[in-house]
Amino acid sequence: MKQVLVKGGKVQIDEVPPPATTPGVALVRISRSLISSGTESGFVSDGGTAAFVLKKAKDPLNIEKVKRKLATVGWKGTIDVIRNKLFQFQAPGYSSSGVVVELGADVPGFCVGDRVACSGTGYASHAEYNTVPHQLLTPIPDGVDFDEAAFVTLGAIAMQGVRRAQPTFGETFVVSGLGLVGQLAAQIAQAAGCHVIASDPIPEKRALALELGADAVCAPDELAATIAEWTAGYGADGVIICAASKGSGVTNQALDVCRAKGRVSVVGAVGLQLEREPMYMKELDFFLSCSYGPGRYNAAYEEKGLDYPIGYVRWTEGRNMAEFLRMIAEKKVRVKPLISLSKPVDEAQAAYDAILSGDGNAIAAVITYGDGSQEAAVPNRVMTLKKRGTKKGEVGVAVVGAGGIAQAFHLPNLRRIAGCRLTAVADRLGSTAKQAAEKFGADYCTTDFRAVLGDDDIDAVVIATRHHLHKEMTIAALEAGKHVFVEKPLALSVPDCEEICRVVEKTGRLLTVGFNRRFSIWAQQARAAFAKVPGPRMMLYRCNAGSITPGHWSTDPVEGGGRILGEAVHFYDLCCWMLDQDPVAVSAERVNGGERTDIPAEDNLVTQLRFPDGALATVFYCTLGHPAISKEYIELYGGKGTIVIDDFQGVQFAGIPGKSVKKAAMDKGMQGLLENFIQAIRGEAELSVTAAHGLRATRIAVESIARARGITP
Repeated sequence: MKQVLVKGGKVQIDEVPPPATTPGVALVRISRSLISSGTESGFVSDGGTAAFVLKKAKDPLNIEKVKRKLATVGWKGTIDVIRNKLFQFQAPGYSSSGVVVELGADVPGFCVGDRVACSGTGYASHAEYNTVPHQLLTPIPDGVDFDEAAFVTLGAIAMQGVRRAQPTFGETFVVSGLGLVGQLAAQIAQAAGCHVIASDPIPEKRALALELGADAVCAPDELAATIAEWTAGYGADGVIICAASKGSGVTNQALDVCRAKGRVSVVGAVGLQLEREPMYMKELDFFLSCSYGPGRYNAAYEEKGLDYPIGYVRWTEGRNMAEFLRMIAEKKVRVKPLISLSKPVDEAQAAYDAILSGDGNAIAAVITYGDGSQEAAVPNRVMTLKKRGTKKGEVGVAVVGAGGIAQAFHLPNLRRIAGCRLTAVADRLGSTAKQAAEKFGADYCTTDFRAVLGDDDIDAVVIATRHHLHKEMTIAALEAGKHVFVEKPLALSVPDCEEICRVVEKTGRLLTVGFNRRFSIWAQQARAAFAKVPGPRMMLYRCNAGSITPGHWSTDPVEGGGRILGEAVHFYDLCCWMLDQDPVAVSAERVNGGERTDIPAEDNLVTQLRFPDGALATVFYCTLGHPAISKEYIELYGGKGTIVIDDFQGVQFAGIPGKSVKKAAMDKGMQGLLENFIQAIRGEAELSVTAAHGLRATRIAVESIARARGITP
């Protein structure tokens, strides 16, 4: 399919595999998508790649991410991750319309063939096909065409901004800023029975607002006089700010022109250095409007399909979307005059140029993908990139999940390992799959995981998806006769891990888990020396894990399982491997945050493992520290000697024979583990990490969490 993509701030149109359906989403054959200047300007840079990189580098959030990544994977790994992130394709677009051609499981209320409007960044992209969660879909009413329905997201944004201002019949409202959202907000406010004064510095936009029904229009410097005339000097009942400005002038002007007890609703990105006196003296209400409405940025609503009860939340983002289309159907809102130009997808660059040119005249552009009359069939999701050329004896490998870990480590490492060939890359996003496949030399890319399972040229599958998919994909690959490398954890529950182990035994296929730290040169030197230490031994593994963004998928109990199940399994495995035993007892305590709700107790855990020979290992997992301190620090004690591994950048021996090395290159064994897997498939080595080891680590994690909660497992 054709898709508009942005790389390094530049627009391009590419052929990529269409996305695959998953539970809760529908596949939509897109007819129209809408470009607006606001949100999409963040994807595109007029100054080329250098300007785009500079813009990202100045973002404080990105700076903090880099600091944490340095502490996690070192300079080389961080540079690789940054390079992949900066120059990977981004998929712009968040408002479109089309026809449903395929439904995933659990998509209520829709049928194949339905005309729908689609919303959401990352879902309603500028592409011939999109997979969209059902909460971000709404049926298109009779009498509304695809061009009109493509405005659904912008309409919901405008509607929510008007709702936040709480207008009542007969009030006078100002709409400040007459871009696309402002033009829609002015019409919606008028349909709600308000008198609307529309303000913008550009005459053409004021003229358009007047044509669409505004009661009066004026330039910003005329606003105070116009409002005084229309309200007999009382001031506006409210102002809806749809302008975009880095300064706070627009915002403070809104405060000045309101009457006592007036309301201000901020929709646009404007400065918020507010003057206190007008707010205080008039006792104004000041509202911020969050995008499409309640449910926006809530994964439980948007992605998992959990709706808010209408009795408690009357107007969700989905209900705003539906109501906006109803207003179009009833001719209460007109959007056709807002279309500045319409271009086929092949000419998307011209549409972007017009909207983002900066001359201020273009309001919106529509990208077309056919007239909507042709039969919308389910597309082929496999794209061949080059002729296959697997050599005899080579292990054909498919990588499933082309995210940060795969692109920074697994894919480049596969190129360095003799005896294997990257045959395919699969990812839920076609653009991601194709970019990774082309960069690392795969024969083809796909968005259909099942496609690689039916390929006889593929001997092994590397699974680097989100944690909740590990079990299903691993079992499917094993039963298809593939060897499996699955990132940690093996699965999110002990029964699931046990089931995988049974399938491994039944199929006779090899399975390894991503416990790469065993293959660090520093860990291997420490283990060889520690094995010779007589008598009692003790081990401390401290992880200064740091905080992550609230709501991150890894902390979701369903998708990620939390940080102990998702990451601490690394450390449990290394303790068992270092001491060459399975623990006989597990105990754990978690931090008491008291009234500090921002401290996740479950993520701050101390686990103690007791082994058959009396050895003890303590895993100290903490999110309360500073990133300037190394992330992982290991101390081994025994025989009056000590071994220290500081963030896998060397090893120090004291009282135990061994050569100390400090501040060397960080080596966490990523390539070594993958190389062992390939060699084991070729019969050249014994598999180091097995499914049983994955089960053991998950069992320890589950028991640690239970013990910390005071539960006896």
